[in-house]
Amino acid sequence: MKTDTIGTAKALLGMKLCLAGRPLGRIVETEAYLGSKDSACHSANGRRTPKNEAMYLSAGHWYVYQIYGHQMLNLVTKRRDVAEAVLIRALELPNGEIMANGPGKLTKFAGIDKRFNGDFLPDSKLQLLKDRVPRVIASRPRIGLTCKDRWRKEPLCFYVVGNRHVSKISKKSLLPDEETWLS
Repeated sequence: MKTDTIGTAKALLGMKLCLAGRPLGRIVETEAYLGSKDSACHSANGRRTPKNEAMYLSAGHWYVYQIYGHQMLNLVTKRRDVAEAVLIRALELPNGEIMANGPGKLTKFAGIDKRFNGDFLPDSKLQLLKDRVPRVIASRPRIGLTCKDRWRKEPLCFYVVGNRHVSKISKKSLLPDEETWLS
């Protein structure tokens, strides 16, 4: 398991997210949250609450929280007590439908909720499997942030270029799904 949050955010692109052995879809978009120094992160300035406690677990734990009525799925990336994580923002579904192109849509589609919060990846019903390699990865600022400092514009959202399942992306220059992957 990588413990570099930005590296993990990129490495998750192309992996299959599976629930109870059933592939849900391929990850096409992620966001990195860099802990205490990152004002957009739940652990900014060392904030530690019952809501974000799973973020303080070791790399490979799921951190699931609710915001605006939507569940958000994150993978913890650092050693215990160093709270950094990657938000999984969008999936390319096996049937090609666009139903998981946003973090709330993804968890609703998959039935992911707080039951998975704190689960350790090797023991969880929610698994990751290596699958494809993106042809091109790009970055942009994270979406929907409320902070007003420099972290609002940091390019910590990573996505598969041209993939039509990426959230909040221009519909110009989109490619057929298969053309966005190397292998």
